Amino acid sequence: MTDVNNTQTVSQFPCDNCLRSGRCLGSVVVKAGADHQRASEVTVVQLQRGQPLFRTGDAANAVYVVQSGALKARRTSYEGDEEILAFRLPGDAIGLDALGQRMQNTEAVALCSTRVCRVPLEALHRELRSSPEVSEMLFDDVGREFERLHEHLQTERRPAQARIAAFLLAQLKRRQRLFGAQIDRFTLPMTRVDLGRYLALATETVSRMFTRLQQDGVISCDGNAVQVLKATALEAMAGAGAEERAPALAKAA
Repeated sequence: MTDVNNTQTVSQFPCDNCLRSGRCLGSVVVKAGADHQRASEVTVVQLQRGQPLFRTGDAANAVYVVQSGALKARRTSYEGDEEILAFRLPGDAIGLDALGQRMQNTEAVALCSTRVCRVPLEALHRELRSSPEVSEMLFDDVGREFERLHEHLQTERRPAQARIAAFLLAQLKRRQRLFGAQIDRFTLPMTRVDLGRYLALATETVSRMFTRLQQDGVISCDGNAVQVLKATALEAMAGAGAEERAPALAKAA
């Protein structure tokens, strides 16, 4: 079977063997439908690296939840350059920003082999009317989206090293929430080029900051595999620049 944009639908049972079953929008929609003896309309879509889930201007007839892998949300600037707005990792909802317009205003592209759960809007609207759990999960996802946007807007005003440190720290904390506080390593699915475009840094600057963090003994890298050796130092670096902004913001107010 094929989904929109020639993506491949690989499963009609999205929650089977999924570590996030019961903890994402797709799974609570499936559960709400089952509680009312309705057949599930949520399916799993397989994407290969570089394959778009949807493109700018496509009809927004579903929201998606990343089951495995990763995607980038991007758009093209007036100058023709790629702008990366967000990275979507397992558990993240995709397409919430287009719900009011019914049209995608960004493009979502797989960074690696990726599976996403497709939740048709018709099914989402139906279960919203009957299930408080679906409403709560949707509000949680929207809240996290605003929180990530706020954090990103704050981060991009900081020095280069602080931006890299804040990004790595966010990845570390994300893994620790899922797998426990003992986790100190993770693999980045994005390239240095993509990371630079997301953080508004030149690729050379990103590479230089990674090298500096390794030389200082804060992290260890093997390709895209990162181990955090000094989390406290990373936290201190991530906060750098916040103090300098405070007087300026107070003066502007």
